[in-house]
Amino acid sequence: RVLPPHVDAEIAKDQDWWHKPEYICNDLNINSAIGSPAHNEELSLKQEAGWYTMRGYAYTGGGRQITRVEVSFDSGFTWKFATLHNNE
Repeated sequence: RVLPPHVDAEIAKDQDWWHKPEYICNDLNINSAIGSPAHNEELSLKQEAGWYTMRGYAYTGGGRQITRVEVSFDSGFTWKFATLHNNE
């Protein structure tokens, strides 16, 4: 469990912090991968090139949905929101 900094072992025991569900850490970390473009595939980023559909996946634990995905085309200097399609 991860408790707030002001909660020491004695407070946690006296106030039953060990059983508060909001401090349970049993969810998975967010995991994601890009399937296309493929590794080392080169794309033209000129406006005249049209659209390219990126494909991949993202998931998290605890039954929560991914609410946003951002992609960068310039090594992380700027980011754009992706359009999400939930295929559940």
